[in-house]
Amino acid sequence: MTHTRLVFLRHGQTEWNLLGKLQGQADIDLDEVGEQQAVEAARFFQQWSFAACYTSDLKRALRTAQIVATPHGIDAVPDARLREINVGTWSGLTAAEASAELPRLAELYNRGIDFRRSPAGETQAEMVRRALPAVHEIMGRHEGQQILIVTHGLLLASIVAALVGGRDDASMLGIPDNTCYSTVTVRGGKPWLMTHNAPTTPIT
Repeated sequence: MTHTRLVFLRHGQTEWNLLGKLQGQADIDLDEVGEQQAVEAARFFQQWSFAACYTSDLKRALRTAQIVATPHGIDAVPDARLREINVGTWSGLTAAEASAELPRLAELYNRGIDFRRSPAGETQAEMVRRALPAVHEIMGRHEGQQILIVTHGLLLASIVAALVGGRDDASMLGIPDNTCYSTVTVRGGKPWLMTHNAPTTPIT
């Protein structure tokens, strides 16, 4: 039986991560810590074999992907469908500041109830409908191979949950930390979660 393995990696740290700001699709660079995290992730994965690497086209994910993919002699292929959820006018706000506009934000998220991230943003379901076809295309293109997909926290958790549980609820698994990874193995057309939120950097 052919096995296809998807390795999902969250990007390295940005200054907005450190400040607790919602990034969404704002194109924020890695900070110095994020760059080092990406280097350590590349070191962690150096003995792994990847047939291809796909990534969100946002700079924090693309830079992480390039650093990790280069030692394998493969390109980081950007795909805008793998971007983080669009938070609209909440971009740059902290969760507390966004809660001033949606007082039930924390309650809705913790209960797995979807909501729109500001009037100009996406819902989680809309994000998954955007990104899941890209992941299915990757699976079909690379059957029997191991593939690296570098993306964002909420998207990663939501897509993995949708693949293995049929639900697009990120709270089912929890959002992974920066440069932590999840693995999904597809056997006989059925995805199985093998790893979630596993570190690639030394735990201090």
